[in-house]
This record gives sequence, structure tokens and C-alpha cells, in this order.
Amino acid sequence: MIKKLLSLLYQKAVGRNVIILMALDLLFMLGVMPWVGKKLEAVSPDALPIDLMIPTYPPKLAVQTVQSYTEAGRALYQKIELTADVIYPIIYGLAFACCIAWGWSKKASPQNWIYYLPLIPVFTVLADFLENTCIVILLNQYPEPSLSWATLAAIASGLKWTGALLSITAMIGGLFVRFSGNKGRR
Repeated sequence: MIKKLLSLLYQKAVGRNVIILMALDLLFMLGVMPWVGKKLEAVSPDALPIDLMIPTYPPKLAVQTVQSYTEAGRALYQKIELTADVIYPIIYGLAFACCIAWGWSKKASPQNWIYYLPLIPVFTVLADFLENTCIVILLNQYPEPSLSWATLAAIASGLKWTGALLSITAMIGGLFVRFSGNKGRR
């Protein structure tokens, strides 16, 4: 199944698709997510979204942050986690995976480890979804969010940000390989 997924990904990882997906990623990263962040800040001033704490956070801070949100802030944050923060990981996951596959396509074959690099963003998205799920559970546990769920959220956050860093490194490496190789073949 993984090899079929990767085969399809390498097939669809063409320059046009990479550009479209990266443009969508930028739209979400620079437009949609900051806009919803400002909406959250308007109803819960001084309370940052938990999932934007880089690279992770102490579980007690996650609990305190949930407790600091207003009722409207908790409701809005849950809505964001169940809408925009479901769509955005899918977009950045596809964008990163396609960019990695496109960049490394000339060097990748199912017999070497390079072929599997596009799986990094897939695992990153899964970690992001796990973190988002934990945050929704914490929001619903107000006024006494569970330290266990906060711990799981913090672990997922660390995995997410590590995966994002590895994905970006693989994208940069792949682009370097793609554009520094044979100048006549692209």
C-alpha cells in the first residue's frame, strides 16, 4: 500500500502541481491561519493557540492555556481545530510530499531510501492530527483538562515540528539536487 501511495505521488509530483500546492500552502500559512488566529485573539486576548508553540510545550502550560481561554475562545478554537486545522495539514502535507518527490525524482527508486522521503510529511500530518485531536479533547474537558491528554498533545507537537523541519530539509535538498544536476534535463 505504501509503495502504491508513493508511486502515485511520484506520478503526480510535476512542476505545475508542486507550484499549485505550494501556493495553497502559502495562502493558508500567510492568510487563512493568521486571520483565524486574530479572531481567536479577539475573543481570548493573551492566549496563544497551543499548537503554535514551537517546538513543543510543557503539558501543564497546555492545561493552563486551555483554562485561560474564554468560553467564546474555547468554542472558536475548537471550531478552528475541526475545520481550518484539518484542511491546512492536508494541504501542507501534499505540498511538502509533492515537492520532495519532484525534487528527488531523478535519484529515487523503490530500492533506495530516498524514494521514501515523501513519507516524512505524511507522518507529520498524522502527528498534527493527533495534536489537534488532543487539543479538542482538552478544550472539551474544561474546567479540568487532563494532564495525560496535554502530555500526548505535547508529544504529538514535538513530532509535528520535527517532521516539519525534516520535510523542509528534504525539500531544500531535493530542489538543490533537481536544479544542480544535469542542466539539460528537467
